[in-house]
Amino acid sequence: MSYIFLDIDGTLYSPQINAVPYSAMEAMKQAKANGHKLFVCTGRSLSAAKLFLNLDVDGFVFSAGAVVYVQGKRIHDRSMSEKEIEQLIEIAKKHNLGYCLEGNAGAYYDEKAFRHVFDYFSKSAKNMEEGKEIMQSNCYYPLEYRDKSDRVAKICFYGEDEMFINQMKTDLPPEFQALTTLRNPRIRSHCVEISYRTETKSTAAKLVCETFGASLEEAIGIGDSSNDYEMIRDCGIGIAMGNGSADIKEVADYITTDILEDGIYNALKHYEII
Repeated sequence: MSYIFLDIDGTLYSPQINAVPYSAMEAMKQAKANGHKLFVCTGRSLSAAKLFLNLDVDGFVFSAGAVVYVQGKRIHDRSMSEKEIEQLIEIAKKHNLGYCLEGNAGAYYDEKAFRHVFDYFSKSAKNMEEGKEIMQSNCYYPLEYRDKSDRVAKICFYGEDEMFINQMKTDLPPEFQALTTLRNPRIRSHCVEISYRTETKSTAAKLVCETFGASLEEAIGIGDSSNDYEMIRDCGIGIAMGNGSADIKEVADYITTDILEDGIYNALKHYEII
C-alpha cells in the first residue's frame, strides 16, 4: 500500500478548464480501489480548497503543511498570531506588494492583489462577472470581509517587479520563508507564499504517514511548483508534473505529462498503482 499526496493547483486542478481532469478523477478512483491511501496536499487554505473537500480521499494537508486533517480529524494546526500577520502586512506594504490572507473560512485579498488573483481564476471565464463568481466559489473575498477570528496559516504576496519581491525577502523574520509559486509574464505577476519555515508539505506528509505507522519511504508525492519541492524530494517516490517548475523536476524521480495530458493517470500507471 502506498500513501499518495496530491497537490491541487497545476496538479489536480487546471484553471484553464476550471476543473479536475476526468483522467485524474479516474486515476484516484482506481488507486483507492486498489487499496492505496490518498491525500490532498495543497498550498491552499481549508476555505480555498472547499470545492475539493468532497473528493474521496483519506485526508487533507492545507496551507502548504501548516494544517493537517486525517480521516476528518485535525491532527496539526500552526496558524499565525495577529501580531505576526500585522508584521507581514507591513512588510508587504513597505515593498509595494499586494497580499492575500488565507484563513479557514476564506482567503482575503487587498486591492493590489485583486488583479493577480482574478487573472488566475478567470482563465475559463467569459467576462469579469463570471471571473469574480469563480473567485468567490473558491472562497476568495475582498480584505474587508475578514473577521479576525478566522485563523490564518499562510499569506500570499503579489507583485509585478521581482526586484521588490527579492528585497522583501531580506525583511522577513527568520521563522518565515518565501516561495515563488506562480509567475505570469503576460501581466508581470508573481505570487510568493509566506509560511513558517518549519511547516512544509514534506513535514505534513511525514506526520500523516506516521499516524498510520508508515514512513515517507512508503509515500508518493505529486506536484508542480516550488512549495512541492521538499515533498517530492523526501517521499519514497517524487513525481513532477510535466507543466511543473524546473526546481522540482531536478529532484523528482519521475516527470509525468502535463495536467491536461493525463499527468496523474500516467504517473500512477507508470508505478503500477493503477
